Amino acid sequence: MNGVYMVVGVVFVAWFVGGIIRRKQHKNKIIQVSDNDCIGCGRCVKRCNHHVLALMHDGKCNHLVIRNPDKCTGCGDCIGKCKFNALKLVEKNKNHH
Repeated sequence: MNGVYMVVGVVFVAWFVGGIIRRKQHKNKIIQVSDNDCIGCGRCVKRCNHHVLALMHDGKCNHLVIRNPDKCTGCGDCIGKCKFNALKLVEKNKNHH
């Protein structure tokens, strides 16, 4: 039984440390949407815990917009949910404020 606790502990520590490293690597990154590739499915919106992304309906279809760019941590969780390669991380610059 102690082995199970040890394995769970190691997995938790690896997950936690990995998250810290990922945040440091993406500190100066922000999400960018490729409108040509996005189909408006909303999978990325549901995955974003920081409420950065939103779907807007224009009467014909949904379009993904970056609602709160200042809240984007560059974690990339939304990218993992996009099956259409419509999202990527780019360097933050003055145009993203």
